[in-house]
Amino acid sequence: MIFEMINLFDWKKKKDILKELKTNGVYIHEREWRKTVEKHNNLYFEHKTDYFLAHSNKGYKLTKDEQEIRESAKDFRKRGIDQLIKSSKTLKALNENANFRLEIKDGEMYYSEL
Repeated sequence: MIFEMINLFDWKKKKDILKELKTNGVYIHEREWRKTVEKHNNLYFEHKTDYFLAHSNKGYKLTKDEQEIRESAKDFRKRGIDQLIKSSKTLKALNENANFRLEIKDGEMYYSEL
């Protein structure tokens, strides 16, 4: 497993993790790394591992520390809320784009989209 090749019991940035894996002959892309993190944390959710792979602005870290895990969970929530806000603004803009205008010129009614 990847976590046996590198020490993640101290905070490490993603680029450093990927570089260290590369020196051990493991070449993975950022997307694959994110999937690996998700799979590992799913094991934590299912109580199949004692370590959570926390994420913060410091990087990633395998931890049992409750406070670090809570901070990581707060970050998930914040990102989720940010995504919901962006989704709402996008849908609102689309709905606003569906507006139309009725005009009367020379006794005739004209319809136009805005």
